[in-house]
Amino acid sequence: MSITLSRRRFIAGGTALLGSGISGVAWPMQGSVSLPIPTLVDGTRGEPIDLRIRNGEWSFKPGIKTPTLGINQDYLGPTIRTRQNSQLNLSYQNTLNEQVAIHGHGLHVPGDVDGGPQLAIAPGDRWQPALDIVQPAATCWYHSHTHGSTGHQVYRGLAGMIIIDDEVSDEVPLPRQYGIDDLPVIIQDRTFDSQGRLVYSLQDASEDGWLGETVVINGAISPVARVPAGKVRLRLLNGANARFYIVAFSDNRAFHKIATDGGLLSAPVPLTQMEMSPGERCEIIVDLADGGSAELLTLFEDEIEDAEGIVGSLLDKFSLSKTPQPEPSLTLIVDRTLPAHTAPLPDKLATIVRPEQSEIVGVRDFILDMEDGGSNHTGHGGHALMDMTINGAAMDMNVINERLEIGVWERWRIRSNQGAHPFHVHGCSFLIEQMEGAAAPPDQQGWKDVVVLDDDDWSEIVVRFDHPATDQYPYMYHCHILEHEDRGMMGQFTVN
Repeated sequence: MSITLSRRRFIAGGTALLGSGISGVAWPMQGSVSLPIPTLVDGTRGEPIDLRIRNGEWSFKPGIKTPTLGINQDYLGPTIRTRQNSQLNLSYQNTLNEQVAIHGHGLHVPGDVDGGPQLAIAPGDRWQPALDIVQPAATCWYHSHTHGSTGHQVYRGLAGMIIIDDEVSDEVPLPRQYGIDDLPVIIQDRTFDSQGRLVYSLQDASEDGWLGETVVINGAISPVARVPAGKVRLRLLNGANARFYIVAFSDNRAFHKIATDGGLLSAPVPLTQMEMSPGERCEIIVDLADGGSAELLTLFEDEIEDAEGIVGSLLDKFSLSKTPQPEPSLTLIVDRTLPAHTAPLPDKLATIVRPEQSEIVGVRDFILDMEDGGSNHTGHGGHALMDMTINGAAMDMNVINERLEIGVWERWRIRSNQGAHPFHVHGCSFLIEQMEGAAAPPDQQGWKDVVVLDDDDWSEIVVRFDHPATDQYPYMYHCHILEHEDRGMMGQFTVN
């Protein structure tokens, strides 16, 4: 069986087919629904933040209640704002009838508060991690990391955003009015049945993972956000289970990428389109000073046939064929009564110091593999599920796969034997030296915790861990296609 997911093939969002064979409903654009803005919670004062993991009902479409999961709300969780050199105290309460682990994705914290699968919260219990925030400003997130159930729990809503500020980000003239010109944009794809219920099955997911049919932004379908007539900052999170997205605007306008997973880039990078793999965060600036609206498109990368000039060629193709353009996943409409950020975009953002080659003392290789027919589990139609492994081993909670030393730079070489995978490492940010055999493009030269690899060539990162992770509470490395992770494409490592 050959994998169908390829970074060389693309198509517009909204026309995707389920790989599992389960039928679903792709809901169309529903009009002027306002963009839901998750509640902003201040975590800088050190007071415990109560986070209740619970069942909910969410209206993805007006008038239809969909059973969901959420944290302090019916779907998704609040945005938690914290700050470098402060302590973030969280208090999770699990009110579900299943265990839940919550991982702080992108946080540089020790293994015993990282929220890996060893730290699952039993039904009715609490988990109260105290997190010393020492890293630079960044857009991170938190989400379920329950072994074997991550895909199911994230799909139903267990995810939220974390924003870290620092003195550098305070000084840089960027939009920072949360919910006004600084918007959290959590992009996901979901499939619904005719009654509006979420359709999901790990067992019936294809080898590509679970691919939804309808794009939702912060839990809304094609919402509208009213924004100032100036520069607007979008904190984009690919919160999908498995989709690789291409993000662009319907008029092919330029925007500037200012940050990657782990913080600000050294300088803004102008783009007209941008790839986002599952788990990645990208901060972009779009200028709406002219007063016109802007339509953000979220395209499904796995089904578009030609990567060259994707947006322009697509729009031309739609125009010539009279085929409707893809519906916008988010529309930004200018409201001139709102306070606008009109300062010029700075030429310099942050200083990124790369290690000298002499400092990199170790090399590790990781090969992600999918083998057909070897699994004891069966999926839709009775076919054997593919074995998902890293270096020939599937995830085993009782096995430590790698042992590292604290404060030591290493080079990790990662590749896939089949298809594209987003590779995530816990407890750190790293720098990409090579992506699929080529030098990292400018917009990928910031601090990262997800790197894309495929079966063309090696991707290489340089990484250092500054916090301990023990045998009892190790860190994880894994594919961030959640169905691959749940099926075993994950390993454990210690830092001593």
